[in-house]
Amino acid sequence: MIVVHHLENSRSHRILWLLEEIGVSYEIRFYARDPATLLAPPALRAVHPLGKSPIIVDGDVTLAESGAIIEYLVEKNPVPAMAPARGTGEWVRYLYWLHFAEGSAMPPLLLKLVLHRIATLPPWPIRPIVAAVARRAND
Repeated sequence: MIVVHHLENSRSHRILWLLEEIGVSYEIRFYARDPATLLAPPALRAVHPLGKSPIIVDGDVTLAESGAIIEYLVEKNPVPAMAPARGTGEWVRYLYWLHFAEGSAMPPLLLKLVLHRIATLPPWPIRPIVAAVARRAND
């Protein structure tokens, strides 16, 4: 059975959704972020050196990075509606959009999240500057 190491507010929701769609049994191990730093707990680093989520363990395979996990699961558990045949134009488009979420869409969203968090923290000498940058980034 696949074990999904799920950190709250992480990209592991993509993996849980995929496992449901392809009908593969799995177990979830939940981890909470540190309330002050929002970092993953050290226990997650015991599973994988990056200490981030998602991480899956499938027998002898331990794999991090949601795009890699998705490719692994779809290849191992083929469902025709999940991915087109390799080597086709449809497969190239599928691969592009699969990795677009992490490579192109996520960085600006993460930057917006970080700037918003810094701009709304308790008073801090550079808070007004960060707030101005955050406003400008949101335009």
